[in-house]
Amino acid sequence: MTAARYTVCMEILGRHSKVEESLPVCHTHTVGRQLTDCNATIKGIVFPEAGRLRSRKVVSRSSSRPKGKYPSWKMKRMVEWESENELNAFRLLDCDPDVISFYEQPCQVMYIHDGQVKSHYPDILVKKKCVKELWKVKPDYEAEQQKIAARTSLFVQQLPLWGYIYRVVLAKGLAMQPRLANTRLILGSGRRTVTDCEEEFIRRALSRRGSLIWSDACRGEYGQWGREILCSLVLRGVLTIDWNSLIAPNTCFVARKEDS
Repeated sequence: MTAARYTVCMEILGRHSKVEESLPVCHTHTVGRQLTDCNATIKGIVFPEAGRLRSRKVVSRSSSRPKGKYPSWKMKRMVEWESENELNAFRLLDCDPDVISFYEQPCQVMYIHDGQVKSHYPDILVKKKCVKELWKVKPDYEAEQQKIAARTSLFVQQLPLWGYIYRVVLAKGLAMQPRLANTRLILGSGRRTVTDCEEEFIRRALSRRGSLIWSDACRGEYGQWGREILCSLVLRGVLTIDWNSLIAPNTCFVARKEDS
């Protein structure tokens, strides 16, 4: 392959994606980046041009596959999904306080495998405090296919050189209960903005009691919007629950530690 060059646009949602802090908005990476295996190597990562949200269109009228738009609390916009598995992923990411932001169909990864130039579109870019991850959401049986497994192995090894961790996220894990049910309840009730006075009231109640009980919130002991306040503070990472137990009247909401 000739030493063609791919333009990598470092803007998503009109902001720098900060792949490299010193780069301008548009930067060009040479395709001939040298890695150990010349028969299987990543050649470039192409991001959408400024003003575009996605590398490819997700929702269209012509497709027969289930697709839709999810109203993200964290992203403050409609996020497009093209499978129930991706929808589950968006809900979990929306409810994870360690996740700063996430973007659907964020980029195109150009790579060579078996002597052929190929393109791969990760489903989600996940940004956390100190790491950026590219996710591909797959049913379990697809992830085990030889072609998919070989590509995954290549990306797991080489994408960290480009500043990303690569993950194949299995549908079974995304649908795991009761975590998903808890996530939907928290998101459904926690989108209301909590005032400073309300948060201070909860802080003092938590200081006295050590934990706050869901049934007390439902009875109005923490005010008219007690349930909504607790759920909102979970979304913001102030409180947490036992995600492995279904939210019930005796569920305890406790202060979240930094590493929880």
